[in-house]
Amino acid sequence: MVDYEPLRTACRSFIAEALDALQDEHVVPTPRFRPYIKVGSDYFGDTVRAVSHYRPLEEALEACFPDRFQHRANPFHIEHATAYIFSLLEAVVARCATDGATAVEESIDELIDVLSSASYEVVSARHVAHLTTTTGNEAQIGEITVVPEPKGFGGLTRRIQREISGAARAWPTGDPRPYNPPHALLITRETSTDPAPYQVVERLSDRFDRFLLIARLLTAGTARTVYEVSGMTTLVSRIDPFMNIVARGQRRSLFRRTVRLTGNESDAFTAIGELIDRADVKRDGMVATSFDVALARFSQSYIDDNPYEPLVDLATALEAVMIGTEKDNEGLTLRLRMRVATLLATSDDAAEDLFGDVSRLYGLRSRLVHGGQIKDKDLRKEVGRISTVPTEDATDQLGVALHRAVDRMRDLVRRAILARLCLAAEGGPWPFTGETPVDAILSDDTKRVTWRTWWHNHLENLGVGYAADRAAVDFADR
Repeated sequence: MVDYEPLRTACRSFIAEALDALQDEHVVPTPRFRPYIKVGSDYFGDTVRAVSHYRPLEEALEACFPDRFQHRANPFHIEHATAYIFSLLEAVVARCATDGATAVEESIDELIDVLSSASYEVVSARHVAHLTTTTGNEAQIGEITVVPEPKGFGGLTRRIQREISGAARAWPTGDPRPYNPPHALLITRETSTDPAPYQVVERLSDRFDRFLLIARLLTAGTARTVYEVSGMTTLVSRIDPFMNIVARGQRRSLFRRTVRLTGNESDAFTAIGELIDRADVKRDGMVATSFDVALARFSQSYIDDNPYEPLVDLATALEAVMIGTEKDNEGLTLRLRMRVATLLATSDDAAEDLFGDVSRLYGLRSRLVHGGQIKDKDLRKEVGRISTVPTEDATDQLGVALHRAVDRMRDLVRRAILARLCLAAEGGPWPFTGETPVDAILSDDTKRVTWRTWWHNHLENLGVGYAADRAAVDFADR
């Protein structure tokens, strides 16, 4: 059994001397409102390394935990005692702002516990706009906890700080205050022994991306990421909390289609997730595949508030999922319009409307990509001809009309992805591999109906038949 008392003594001596040095530099005491400090930002590391008890503490840590600090075969996963020394000092400073009497001993205990354990817990929290629950209560869907924003100000940031120790260290300039309601937090966690904690963070971030992809495919919602915070559950830790800001602009959107979750969607999310995972897409030797490009561009269309970039992303996604790897580019736009009109038509979304909307949206995309000019009156006229855009919006609210156009294109891509996945599922008539004479097959009336019925029935069998329907226009902006 390891005797940690010499280490505790070394910690106390170092902390006392280091705090004096920080006081001389006017770093401490910190205000209670912002008690966190960070080496390199708030104080000079060499100021602390110069104190006489720094080196004895470093040696004590290396002696007590040789497996943590000895040289490893993989140089990318070496741990350094100095990182934990700074983390210990910063934890003491933070705790002194609220519970000074126990700050030192609590932080030393935490240091020993962290270094004695092979595992650690990482938590990630993603702030999402246009997402909530029907009850206003938390919901658990798979590995994701959905936390709707409570009444009042600052509820979500307080929750992040409860989940991630010292999360406020990640704020760039005070609490983040986006306004694009309704807001919710997505929270997920992993207990791991992975020597690369940032890879754990990446896995958690991938969970969020997958969750939002499936939510968007199922609901046609405009749920979008605003920012993400990741960190550990202890103040003394291997990595500091950090924040990634995703949304380009955090103002209120001109168009909203809120995702409202009941908490009973776990089976639906699992079904769509498995449908994606089972897609027999040939990736060996490929830098990119058309299907992966379609998913990526679909997700990317939610990042920018500017309606023009999403139109380009979505047009690329639609082409990738509906045309794919086919080498014959003759009449590409016409074939794309025909396939969309044939496969996505429903009782409330006529093939004629689908054909016309793809034509107009693709026309706008072509002008944007090729740098063409377009007059204001011509843009209003063209956007106003899209079947889901009210004429008065195109006349009086061009910004809103353009976002409705993006919403229409996004809904077409969403349904096209679902149709393609179902038609390529086991036993389906349009696999991802091989060559299928799609246009020749769809020229037959009976086969057109067969293909359209096939993917609708496949979704029904998965319990998510509603996802095949056109996004309800009357539920927009709620």
